[in-house]
Amino acid sequence: MFTNPFSPIFGGKPGVFFGREEILRLFDHAMIDLGSEDRAMFITGTRGSGKTALLEQFSIRAAAKKRNVIDLGPENTISQLIYALSGYDEMTRTVNPQANVSVLGIGGGVSAGAVSKTEHVVKERLQELLLKACAGSRNGILVTVDEVQKVPIEDISSLCNAFQMASRKGYDIILAVAGLPYAYSEIIRHEGCTYLRRATHAELGLFTWDETTDALKKAFSKIKGLVIDERIIASFNNASFGHPYLIQLLGYHLILRINELNTEKKHVVTDDEASLAIANSVFAYEQRSLKPLLDELPNSEKKYLRIMSDCLNGDRLAATADIARGLGTSQSKLSKTRANLIDNGIIAAPEQGKVMFCIPYLADYVKKDLRMSDVVEIARQRKV
Repeated sequence: MFTNPFSPIFGGKPGVFFGREEILRLFDHAMIDLGSEDRAMFITGTRGSGKTALLEQFSIRAAAKKRNVIDLGPENTISQLIYALSGYDEMTRTVNPQANVSVLGIGGGVSAGAVSKTEHVVKERLQELLLKACAGSRNGILVTVDEVQKVPIEDISSLCNAFQMASRKGYDIILAVAGLPYAYSEIIRHEGCTYLRRATHAELGLFTWDETTDALKKAFSKIKGLVIDERIIASFNNASFGHPYLIQLLGYHLILRINELNTEKKHVVTDDEASLAIANSVFAYEQRSLKPLLDELPNSEKKYLRIMSDCLNGDRLAATADIARGLGTSQSKLSKTRANLIDNGIIAAPEQGKVMFCIPYLADYVKKDLRMSDVVEIARQRKV
């Protein structure tokens, strides 16, 4: 049985990380250069592009340099940061529920009925807490925020103001946030988020053919006793379209299938095993990635994508005029719908009057989704 290094779990830590070498190089340099413009990074990309995995790589590298690492999620982000900076969370867990204490010199009771009041008082002094933490840190601080599009804009503003002051004071701090594509334009337009407006914006797209080949070879080389032909590597490269999540799925399903049928310590991957892995991976990708994506879109955007799919030419481009014609409306009336899809990284406009899909397999899946919708409609008509 072979150890499976692939981890196709959204938001999870992959067993093997590949690609993004340039971004990691910039981050490594920023850790040693106090004046680096890459000390604030804004990572964007569609689901499965590897945003969370990249933030985890930042954390691993920073921790290896003995930097204080604070990883934050989208829920109660500022409170999470306050707890990490002050130790307030541990304090409220251990003190007598009726006791009154002072948190870093800030008065406030921590009795059961007053915790929220105390938390509010501390939140107002986030900047002071961050500056104190920076002053007491020997090797600097890294703060990461995942799914930043879910964080209230006023909390992002508070975070930016605190970091801007710490940066102004010359402290050794790095901030890295990650979110969906539309989050970037929304956040940097906010007046209180100038710190992130100056951040390095790294957009995570698809891997090139060579990058994907290198990633697959690197991952499979970690599996002792497994032999995989260059031809199969190429077929996986083609099936993945260079999408990080699909690469993880392909590797995972291949090793899963081999382990089901093979008990030997050595194995040569067959064409049938590769073909089945591709089919299972695409199905899993449709269910875990494409279906949730479409479920979140308004009907107007779904219809746009379906007609767009029908209008694709040999270069996989669709004319916006043809899409408007297919929807029975004018291009100007579709401008907002098109802009929303572009902002979400679902489509792109590579040239004047043309659009293209940015997400693998979506062009075909929107038609499948339409057929499933027809089934539901017929059931409704027949009053099942």
